[in-house]
Amino acid sequence: MKFASLLKKSLFLWLGISTIWLSAGTVPIPAKHLSSVTVVTTIPVETALKRGITPSAVDTWVKMIDGAEKTLDFGEFYLNGGDKMPLKRVVNAVLQAKKRGVSIRILTDKKMEKNSVDLIDGFRKAKIPVRIFDWGKFTGGVLHGKYFVVDGTSAYIGSQNFDWRSLKHIHETGVKVTDPAVVDGISEIFNGDWNFSGGDTGAYRELKKLKPIHFSQKLQLVASPGKTNPPGIDSALPELLNLIRGAKEKITIQLLTYSTYRHRSKTRFLDIDNALRAAAARGVRIQMMVSDWNKRKPAIADLKSLAGVPGITIKFVTIPPSKEGFIPYARVIHSKVMRVDDDVCWVGTSNWGYDYFYSSRNLELVIKDRNIAETLDKLFADLWSSSYGVKVNPKTDYTPPRIY
Repeated sequence: MKFASLLKKSLFLWLGISTIWLSAGTVPIPAKHLSSVTVVTTIPVETALKRGITPSAVDTWVKMIDGAEKTLDFGEFYLNGGDKMPLKRVVNAVLQAKKRGVSIRILTDKKMEKNSVDLIDGFRKAKIPVRIFDWGKFTGGVLHGKYFVVDGTSAYIGSQNFDWRSLKHIHETGVKVTDPAVVDGISEIFNGDWNFSGGDTGAYRELKKLKPIHFSQKLQLVASPGKTNPPGIDSALPELLNLIRGAKEKITIQLLTYSTYRHRSKTRFLDIDNALRAAAARGVRIQMMVSDWNKRKPAIADLKSLAGVPGITIKFVTIPPSKEGFIPYARVIHSKVMRVDDDVCWVGTSNWGYDYFYSSRNLELVIKDRNIAETLDKLFADLWSSSYGVKVNPKTDYTPPRIY
């Protein structure tokens, strides 16, 4: 009886303590790390910037390509500098994959074809099919995405072009992904664009007949323009605006360029600008970094105006010249990353302007993971606090840098 009474009291005591823990919300529940995503970077050589825990893009690309057993599909804005390191390592890996029987397809943009001639010819001589993506008469846009898929099981999306400079002289951010839904979505986008570029004018109608892709709450693929997406892949701009509108405390942004001026149009594109201003008005702290290429007109007017808004701080980032001398279209920040509050991350291929979302093919990942967010925050903080960034002054007249 004494044992039964003691057991009963112990049970009530345990239940009471457990109830207190539960009601106080102090029972530790370990957070599950999103292991299907790895942040990958290019840090410009001859700078004081840090890579942190992130692997380099060139090492990641070569490892992924070397691991290909069946297929490799590349969607690239352009192909340049295959005879120069470190891209030469990537090109050699692709050629070796072809020799061991991997089926390879490469899609690259029509408007940038003249910059890609050498590599296009080289790949075609190796019996690797290369198709030219031409949306000139369709949307007027380009294949601005930069991505590839390996064996239908892993993929890479990021700001790095298939360019030796993007792997050595430019600040870039991308992600390696192994999530099945995301990889399937990227593959479906590639197949639609590949078929359209091969002359199938009904490719996107056929794409719409596929079964919808269902993404997890922690990882979602979005793409532009929405009308060419497979079912289940949302248009990027509405999702971007939703993330900005949902921000409660902070937003950090890194881009090559930001502009409300539409290409060859007098109509302004103010959706993102208005969302940022509204976020600042409700107390969200916003920090934005753009490249010094953004000092050109008319976009500079947008930055100066936005920098004058209380709660918004914008910096131009200038990467110093290399010891190699002047390198055209290099020594610049090119990442396209946004962070919102504790764990929301946006990593992709779009700069922020009308044509990127309405006319051109771009892919983005929305990631909700604290560990990924912390990695991106460290990369941002390293660049933000460096000597390369200078605050935009609304009253200053800026001179654009030499780009080419």
